[in-house]
Amino acid sequence: MVDIARDSRWGRIAEGSGEDPFLGAAFARARVRGFQGASLKEPTSVVACAKHYAAYGAAEAGRDYNTVDISVKTLREVYLPPFKAAVDAGVGTLMSAFNDLNGTPASANRFTLTEVLRNEWGF
Repeated sequence: MVDIARDSRWGRIAEGSGEDPFLGAAFARARVRGFQGASLKEPTSVVACAKHYAAYGAAEAGRDYNTVDISVKTLREVYLPPFKAAVDAGVGTLMSAFNDLNGTPASANRFTLTEVLRNEWGF
């Protein structure tokens, strides 16, 4: 769980690395390396999954599964850096969030899934 969380009412806040994107990105890289190791062929290696892509930690009023309404600037500067760090570290998979992002379900969000994750980051 690499979500940035800035509302202590959110029930999953204890699973993450806090509210700082730089720290969150550092932890995301470390977690991917820790789970996956040097090679997924090693018997002690498991595929890491970065979740909840993206901005699940920004749910309004800290309510799980709630809507997220944020600018693209905030999304890119605050909520995406840990996911980018995980991708750059070679994460094997990502799990989409449960919320909607600016009115579009995260699991069907063309901007985050196709434009950013696939086209910009090459995942």
